[in-house]
Amino acid sequence: MEEHGILSWFTWEAVIIVTDPNLSWISERLSIDDLDELERVTVQISSQRNITLTHLLASWKAHVEKLESDLSLPSSDRSVWGAHDLIAALIIRDSIQDGIGALDVTLRSRFGSLLSEIDKRFISFTEPDALLLIEKVDARPKSEREWWWKRIPAAGPTREELILYSGLD
Repeated sequence: MEEHGILSWFTWEAVIIVTDPNLSWISERLSIDDLDELERVTVQISSQRNITLTHLLASWKAHVEKLESDLSLPSSDRSVWGAHDLIAALIIRDSIQDGIGALDVTLRSRFGSLLSEIDKRFISFTEPDALLLIEKVDARPKSEREWWWKRIPAAGPTREELILYSGLD
């Protein structure tokens, strides 16, 4: 349980740090009214913190881009993200899913198009997690997991770390 609190703190600190360029990506694709409505939808990520759907989407995009860019880097590169960074990204994706229901049908469709674009990018460099590596590494209680929890990078340091931490090495 302790690990979950630490992971959550790191996850949401990362959200704040990495979102700026991705916020403009969102604002280029949605109207001012859409953006205003998205800013009113918040998701509770801890007992003391809420994050808007806009920032969650930007963070999911940033995490997917970083995970993808690390694929070709060696494990020895100290800038690469690992297994817990992937789990943090998946928690962000869960939070987005939690907030989607608060959107009206029209905005949900437009928001869904942006989300789908990022999801497709995530799918493009991942593969099914046939050995359930993420479940072996994730310290949080198991519950029904969405499709994104069932995919891992097809190569690279994050995959290597998942294998190492899962005890299958």
